[in-house]
Amino acid sequence: MRARAFLLAAGFGTRMRPLTDRRPKPLVPLCGVPLLDQSVALLKAHGHHSAVVNAHYLSDAIVEWAGSQDMDLHVSIEEPAILGTGGGLVAARDYLDDQFVVVNGDVACDVDLGALSGALSGDVAACMALRPQRAGERYGIVAFDGAGFVVDLVGLANNPAQGEVERGCHFSGIHALTQEALDRVPPDTEACIVRTAYTELVSARRVASSVHHGLWLDLGNPARYFAANMAALSGAISLPLDPFTQAAWAIRADGTVVEGGWAPGAGVNVKGPVWVGEDVEIGAGSQIGPEVVLGRGARIGAQARLERCVVFDGADIEDGAVLQDVIVHDEGVLELFPSAR
Repeated sequence: MRARAFLLAAGFGTRMRPLTDRRPKPLVPLCGVPLLDQSVALLKAHGHHSAVVNAHYLSDAIVEWAGSQDMDLHVSIEEPAILGTGGGLVAARDYLDDQFVVVNGDVACDVDLGALSGALSGDVAACMALRPQRAGERYGIVAFDGAGFVVDLVGLANNPAQGEVERGCHFSGIHALTQEALDRVPPDTEACIVRTAYTELVSARRVASSVHHGLWLDLGNPARYFAANMAALSGAISLPLDPFTQAAWAIRADGTVVEGGWAPGAGVNVKGPVWVGEDVEIGAGSQIGPEVVLGRGARIGAQARLERCVVFDGADIEDGAVLQDVIVHDEGVLELFPSAR
């Protein structure tokens, strides 16, 4: 297998805890669908039929997920220690083509992967997808010049610019590389691709840029994660894989009912938008919605009231529960705005 894509899925998801205490961050569901499913959909949309996925934290879950996909996936398990964004690539290089794209498995985006790969010609060894920095964000700035080459890599490396320099973007974590770039990463170490290969390549003026103005969601903490779910429910964002097509039953924001083989029972009041997974049970007299995601196999007790909630797969909510602005995850209930109560 020689894949033209690499999915990063080995991280600990520390900033997302407690949501990641029992599942790796790339498998946390966004509107009922695992984040990694969105990455696979993005790859398929750009003609990729195989990929390498790295795994470390809760790697068994990544292996199980990979086995359920209809794409040819090779899981590169990093043991005993995690190898970082560079070391992980080096460990899996025998499964990667001469040129390949790298996609973060815990970010939902619609980056043009074809544009990244297309930039790898001549002396260009890498192409970074850059995103305009927005108000309030504090990502490290990556600057590029009028010829499209990266000239300042968050202060780690630079080279003389040609023409006007744009300093309002940051690295999205999505990029395309050549095998040659991996020669600059120390093997068998927890190496960062930016601090190793990219520092050398930028200094040599061999890194191109591609500015992305579309979807890019960094679900860095539970609050951002919750907001992304609400945006997906409302239709405010368009994901590579429409989560409503994966629902057992749903109501879109425009009131359209999605029939997928499930239906709310008698005495259950549902107000959209909502997303319901397979094998969900809802007790009589319950009120669900608006803006609720019910993961697969969740059980909602009788007379419960849920509004603006994300409920993980298999969660159990007791009779009479009243929940608003919460995430019901594997370890309990996380209130998003407790001070407002």
